[in-house]
Amino acid sequence: MELNGRCLEILRFLKEKDDFVAVMDIAAPYGLTARAIRYDLDRIESFLVKNGYGYLERRHNKGIKLPQSGGLDRLIASFVKTCSPQKYSYSREERLAYLKAKLLQTAAPLQLKYFQKELGVSKNTVLKELDPVAGWLKARNLALVRKQRVGAWVEGAEYDKREAIMELNAMAFSSDEVLSYLKENAARSKLNSLQFQLLFADIDLDFLDRLVNLAEQELGRKFSDTAYGNLITHLAVMVKRLLSQKNVNLPELQLDEDAEFSQAYGAAERLVARIEERYSLRVPRTEIHYITLHLLSAKFIKENAPEWACDELYQVVLGMTEELEQIYGVQFGPKKGRIIAGLITHLRPTIYRIKFKLKLVNPIYEEIIKNYSGLFQNTRRVARRLEAYLGEPVDDQEISYLTMHYGAALENAAPLPQNVRAVIVCGTGIGTATLVASQLERKYQVTIVDIVSCRDLVSRETRDDELVISTVTIPGWPREDYIKVSPLLLREDDAKLQRRLERRYNAADQERELTMVSRLLDIVAKYCEIRDEQQLQYELLYELKRDQEDFGKRRSVKMLNELLTKDTIRLNLACRDWREAIHCGVALLLSRGAVEECYETCILKNFAEMGPYMVVAPGVVLAHARPENGVKKLAMSLITLERPVRFGHDLNDPVKLVITLAAADNESHLKALSQLMELLMNSGDLERVCQAENKEAVLEIIRRYSRAGQ
Repeated sequence: MELNGRCLEILRFLKEKDDFVAVMDIAAPYGLTARAIRYDLDRIESFLVKNGYGYLERRHNKGIKLPQSGGLDRLIASFVKTCSPQKYSYSREERLAYLKAKLLQTAAPLQLKYFQKELGVSKNTVLKELDPVAGWLKARNLALVRKQRVGAWVEGAEYDKREAIMELNAMAFSSDEVLSYLKENAARSKLNSLQFQLLFADIDLDFLDRLVNLAEQELGRKFSDTAYGNLITHLAVMVKRLLSQKNVNLPELQLDEDAEFSQAYGAAERLVARIEERYSLRVPRTEIHYITLHLLSAKFIKENAPEWACDELYQVVLGMTEELEQIYGVQFGPKKGRIIAGLITHLRPTIYRIKFKLKLVNPIYEEIIKNYSGLFQNTRRVARRLEAYLGEPVDDQEISYLTMHYGAALENAAPLPQNVRAVIVCGTGIGTATLVASQLERKYQVTIVDIVSCRDLVSRETRDDELVISTVTIPGWPREDYIKVSPLLLREDDAKLQRRLERRYNAADQERELTMVSRLLDIVAKYCEIRDEQQLQYELLYELKRDQEDFGKRRSVKMLNELLTKDTIRLNLACRDWREAIHCGVALLLSRGAVEECYETCILKNFAEMGPYMVVAPGVVLAHARPENGVKKLAMSLITLERPVRFGHDLNDPVKLVITLAAADNESHLKALSQLMELLMNSGDLERVCQAENKEAVLEIIRRYSRAGQ
C-alpha cells in the first residue's frame, strides 16, 4: 500500500505520543470517522510490516500504539527523502505546489514525462494540473509556455519569478522547519523534502551560514531565526538563478544612502565578493542592493547599543508612547526609556519593509486580533504618527508587532519580585520575545536572563539553574529539557509552566476579576431577577478563581470538527421555505441517532412562540431546542441552501447557512459553539462556507478553527 501525507502525519503523531491513542482522537483533527481513519492505519501497518517493524498494537478501550522497536525515526526520515524506494501518493495540493516550484526554478523546458516520473501520475493528470498552475502564475505577472515535444517553462520578469518563489516557500514551510533542515538535513513531509532539494541543491549551506554569521558580526546584530532563514533562502535563490541563467537582471532600487545604509551595503558587498569567489560568478550590482535591503529590513533578536537618542524617529516613538499612556491612564515611569529603545530597535528594519512594500506575516496575528483587539485598535490609532513620519500606510501585520511591544509594556508596568532564572528562545523576532518575557514576569516568580534564537542557543552555555522556555521546537533538544509555549501563553501553557514556576500575586489581576464579576452581574440582571446579589457575586468570583487554578480537572468537551463531519454536512440543498430547511438540518441528526423525532417539532414551536431570534447573524440560523426536548447525545449539523430562504428576521434575512445543534447538557457543546462563533465572525471564511461546492473545503475551514481553539 502507498502512504500519503495524512498517513505520514499520523505515523509521526503516534511516534511522538509513544502510548496508546484512541482511534477517534486520531480521526478528530481530520474531521473523519473512526472507520475512515482505519484505512489509513491499515496502510501504516502494511508499511511497518513491509519494513520489518511488526504490527500495530491494539487494545480494547485504549486504542492504537506503534510497535516497540528502535530505528523508526530513521525509517521515517529515509521515507521522507525523495530517493526512498517506498511508494508515496501525493495529494493534488502537493502536486500543484511542486509543479509551481520546479517550473519557477528551472531555466530549460521540462517535459511532461519528468513530472509523471517524479510524482507518479499519468500524463493526463499532469496536463490537467498545469491549467491551475498557469492561472496562479498569470496572477503574478508570469506566463506558463507549453509546446509539444519541447515542454513547459515560465516566462516573465526576474523580480516576479523570485517573488513567486519566495511566496511558495513561505506557504510551504515555516522558519523553524527551514532551520531544522539547515541544521539536520531533515524535512517534516515528502513535499517539503522535494522543495528543499529544489531550493538548496548544489548549494553549500555551511558556506552561506558562515556568510550570514559574518554579516551579523559586521552589523552588530543577531538576526531572528525567521530573518536568518529568509536571508539564507534569498542567497540560495540568487546563486541558483545566476548559475542557471547568466543574464539575470533585477530592477534598480533607490535606497537612502545614510550611515546605516553604508554599513549594510558594505557588509553586502563583502558577502557578494565571497559568493563570486566560491561559485566563480559575476553578481550584478543590483543584487547587492537587494541583499542590502534584506539586511536592513531583517528582524533581529539583539543589537549592539544603537545611536538613536537624537533621531527624529525617537521623537515619533516618544509621541506614540505618551499618547498610549494617556489612552490607558498609566505611567510607564523609569521603564519608558527601555520601552522606547525596544520599539526603535524593532522599527528600524520595519521602516525599510514599509518603504519597499516587503510583506511580513506575524504567525500569531489572528491570536492578537482575538485576544488584544482593543489594544490593537489603540496601537493603530497612535501609529498615525509613524505613518505621517514615513509618508506611507502601516499594514495590520506590522501593527500587530507594535501591539505586542505595547502589550508587554502595559502588562509589565509595575516592578515585581523575581527568582527563577529563565532563557527565552524565540524564532520570529524581538516583538514576540518581549511579549513572552513580559507575560512570564507578570505571572510568575521569574527573572529573564537572556533572549536568544535557536541558533544562538546551540553555542550558549546554559546554566543548570536556568529554565529554557521556547516558542518554537528546538532542533536536537529533548522535549523534557525545555518548555514550549505559545507567544500568547495560552491556558495549556500555564498548566505546563505551573509545574516548574510559582505564580505571583498580582493586584491588577484581582482588579480585572472584580471588574469581570461586576460586568457579569449587569448582564444577568438584564434577563432575570437577582434575589441575592452579594451571594451571586461571591459564587462568580469563586468560579473565576477556580478556573485559573484548576486546569487539569475540566470535563471533556467536543471540538467543532468532532461534531461537524462529512456525515453531518450537506451542501446546496433546495428548500422551499424555512420549515423545510429546519427539517433537513434535523434529519441529519436523526440519521445519527442523536435526537428523537419530537426535536424538530420543539424547534418549530420555539420559532412560533419566540420569533426568529435563532437567526444569529446575517444569513445564518442556529436552530436548537432544550436538551430535555428529545436530545440523546451531543450533535451538530450544517447545511447550505441553493437559494436563501426568509425566516422573518428584519436584519439578518435571508438565510443561506443552517446550523442545527442538539446540546445534551449546558456545558459539553460550549467549546464547539465558541469555535463556530469565531468562524461566523470571519466574513471571508463564512462566505467560503456558504459558497462551497464540496464538503472537504468546508471541513478544512472547520479544522482550522478547531485547531486554533485547542
